[in-house]
Amino acid sequence: MSKTTISRGNVIAQTIVQVSLPSTTISGTTSDVTLTVAGVQPNDFVQAQFDGALVTGISIGNAYTNTANQVVVRLVNSTGSSATQTAGTLLLKVSTCEDSPIPSNVV
Repeated sequence: MSKTTISRGNVIAQTIVQVSLPSTTISGTTSDVTLTVAGVQPNDFVQAQFDGALVTGISIGNAYTNTANQVVVRLVNSTGSSATQTAGTLLLKVSTCEDSPIPSNVV
């Protein structure tokens, strides 16, 4: 019996990585923090979670790859004034898709 894999972004690898998030002052509404993560590729899908308490009013808005071995985490400041997120551990879930970039006709 033959098998067929649908070419629509099937996940072929998934990893959870711990990285250090440096103390970050956000004077406006957002701040991008670039982290080195060995093995991450530009089309990988990244989810981020702070392993601990975020400072009140600060949240993680997005996490993405922009180049090999780098992840950008966007911190959001909803306090209306300058706020500083303390350093801590960030957990990143990295998913690598079979056909990257994922085809635009994914349904």
